[in-house]
Amino acid sequence: MRIAVFVDRFPAVSETFILNQITGLLDLGHDVHIYAQSRPDPDAPLHKTVQDYGLGRRTTYIDIPPESGYWELPAYPVLTRTWIPGTAESIPNTLRLARAAPKILRCLLTAPRVTCDVLRPSRYGYQASSLSSLYRLAALRAAPDNYDVVHAHFGPVGDNFRLAARLWRVPFVVSFHGYDVSMWPQGHGRAVYEALFAAVDVTTVNSAYAADKVIALGCAAQKVRTLHYGVNPDDFRYRPRLPARGDTVRLLTVGRLVEKKGLEYTIRAVAEVRSRHPDIHYDIIGEGPLRPLLEALVGALGLSSVVTLHGAKPESVVRDMMDRAHVFLLCSVTAGDGDEEGTPVSLMEAQACGLPVISSWHSGIAEIVADGESGFLCEPRDVSGIAARLASLLDNPGSWPDIGRRGRNRMCREFNLAAVNRELAQMYEGLVARHVRAHEA
Repeated sequence: MRIAVFVDRFPAVSETFILNQITGLLDLGHDVHIYAQSRPDPDAPLHKTVQDYGLGRRTTYIDIPPESGYWELPAYPVLTRTWIPGTAESIPNTLRLARAAPKILRCLLTAPRVTCDVLRPSRYGYQASSLSSLYRLAALRAAPDNYDVVHAHFGPVGDNFRLAARLWRVPFVVSFHGYDVSMWPQGHGRAVYEALFAAVDVTTVNSAYAADKVIALGCAAQKVRTLHYGVNPDDFRYRPRLPARGDTVRLLTVGRLVEKKGLEYTIRAVAEVRSRHPDIHYDIIGEGPLRPLLEALVGALGLSSVVTLHGAKPESVVRDMMDRAHVFLLCSVTAGDGDEEGTPVSLMEAQACGLPVISSWHSGIAEIVADGESGFLCEPRDVSGIAARLASLLDNPGSWPDIGRRGRNRMCREFNLAAVNRELAQMYEGLVARHVRAHEA
């Protein structure tokens, strides 16, 4: 099959679940092409897989002027001007429309109905008013149109590119991953996906928890399918965790430095535990807007020699540090703006390595961490609860190998990436067959 995958930014170091899906489909012999709204940050680490699979050659970037793309600022009324935040000069809307005019004409010649739709605010809302939907259509109109299926990752991206399924007349799949079923509807209204849910053939989610939320937002239950993330156990060296006498016990978190990762609470829990267990070190891999606040917290708690914020690191470094670690922490929370996790892949990777994990009763995490078996779950933001669980683990290192083995076995048995990707491909095949039958009838 030829598959068009739509994403916001590619590659994104924190979105290994998308990368694993793309490479898995390529391994199965499918022809995958990626359409990204944004280019990667120039200083961001690059997964080796991107180079190994030549994914740069498979990626098309939808380059949209920032006032229309990133900022989504309206180009109407025609005789007014557009001010981009942080800039000194405005842009006349007449100039914006003049620049877009050739694209409008070319699109009208080849796809008149879709073009009229993407320019109609009643159909495409602010994407029509800002002309961003027009620029997306223009880019796709110039692309090959012999795809079998379209798959968009994250609800807002799916909403932006629902025009692709209509343009190419193929089945349309959208995957929801976390913030798009929590923060996004909270900020944009619970009807934000009404047009998307009408257009989509299948909506995939990463947990039963997310399935309930998507249905509550208005997606027909028969369109919703739970498709867990997966890990390739062969990519992660499994070993029982049992520190030698006198070793420093290494705690590890891998995740973006944002509120929903709950790092403030794990750092405070480490501070509580340290008085009884001085020989611990907490490594945090990831970058994000909360770094200055977290660095200040580490200093205020007197943990500068105990906690290291490493910043974002390439996949090889992450795996090396997982191999050296003894316990994995990720006690996620619902952020103040409503942002929630999906099912963090880092928790799955940690279990595949044989690491005991401590996490939280949040979102779909209980579906990937078996409380009391492969790890322990705490109430969100409960510093004392996290500290108690951590202290209990540190007091009983002899339990670590059994916990790690159960986690590894569960990842191999229930969350094997190869099996998950085969399930996805079978879902595509069913959609394509159904689509063909519908058009032959």
